[in-house]
Amino acid sequence: MYGNHPETNNFFRDRPTNPHSSSSASLPATQIDAAKIFVGGLSWQTTEETLRYHFEQYGEVSSVEVMRDRNTGDPRGFAFVVFTSDETVELILNSGPHEINHKVVDVKRAQARGVAPPSIHHGDGDGGGSVAGSSTGG
Repeated sequence: MYGNHPETNNFFRDRPTNPHSSSSASLPATQIDAAKIFVGGLSWQTTEETLRYHFEQYGEVSSVEVMRDRNTGDPRGFAFVVFTSDETVELILNSGPHEINHKVVDVKRAQARGVAPPSIHHGDGDGGGSVAGSSTGG
């Protein structure tokens, strides 16, 4: 009785459990992530609302997610912001440094793990978390 209602089925729409689904989850990743940015070096006080307020001045924001530690719920210092247009991402990337909550943040186009460009805060972008200039190698 409840299983055939579109409202009920929307709960499962974005879940990647069925690779043959006709939902947006089956679109190529490049189409889904073209209007997505990574924002790193965030202050611990930065919220989804703060990010939305900052980036709405450039274009319509579709979603904001501050990444959190799954055990403690504390923010991890980075977020992803999705826009309705890829042109908004281009505008943001070309508009110079961004300061949010009195911190200059690292803004770049979101990419799949392992292929991200270097961070302005953490050296070579390998995801290792090393701070630029703190390596012990020679």
